[in-house]
Amino acid sequence: MDDRDAGAPGFSDSMTGLSSADLRQLTALTDALPEIDPSLALLTGRGRHLNDATLLHLLTTLLTGRETGSAALSHNLFARFGSLAAVLSATDRELESISDMGTQMLPMLRVIHESALRYNRARLPPEDMLDNEQKLLDYLTARLARENIEQFRILFLNEKNSLIADEAQARGTVNHTPVYPREVARRAVEIGATALILVHNHPSGDPTPSEADLQMTRQVQAALDVIGVTIADHFIIGNGRHTSFRRSNLL
Repeated sequence: MDDRDAGAPGFSDSMTGLSSADLRQLTALTDALPEIDPSLALLTGRGRHLNDATLLHLLTTLLTGRETGSAALSHNLFARFGSLAAVLSATDRELESISDMGTQMLPMLRVIHESALRYNRARLPPEDMLDNEQKLLDYLTARLARENIEQFRILFLNEKNSLIADEAQARGTVNHTPVYPREVARRAVEIGATALILVHNHPSGDPTPSEADLQMTRQVQAALDVIGVTIADHFIIGNGRHTSFRRSNLL
């Protein structure tokens, strides 16, 4: 795409006149055609081959409804945040600091971010949450990996380890989140949970548990022991990495 005005918002005209047979043929293409048009790649199921900068350019073009200025805007967003995921999870203040954001970009980015979170949540196993750890981590990473302050969340599970609720319990500072074990236990009783998955993020990107993390987990487990509720796992989400207390024999 270049910076000339497009007649109307949307993908490029490269899709015009393609039949369903054409699309099936294009979908079967392999990486032997690396120069495929970005919008065509998305519409034929090959969007995973596009880098973040290209996707961000397409996104700004669609949200602003014009080609003019979208290249500069997407460049500024990518230079500031470094990835599409970081753009979607950036704070309002951070996004508003980017020139030429306009009034419609921010709410639309919020819609896309929330849609992505709901998609990942819908992919969670309906029965045993721990049956597919990768899907669980995909969801938790989408929720927390780009947060610039610590957030503590709890996934409340029933006797089959099915999800009852996913709730944010506290938001803290860049390196500390206050957690109150009695409140965690009280909420578990209210909601009828038999097990919990604790999760919090480390904005530093390093998911190594601190002594405070270990102590907090022990305190929460002690409060839960009184009511017969267990901690199924405690995940710390970093930047592209995570720690499972269960797998690390910390529970």
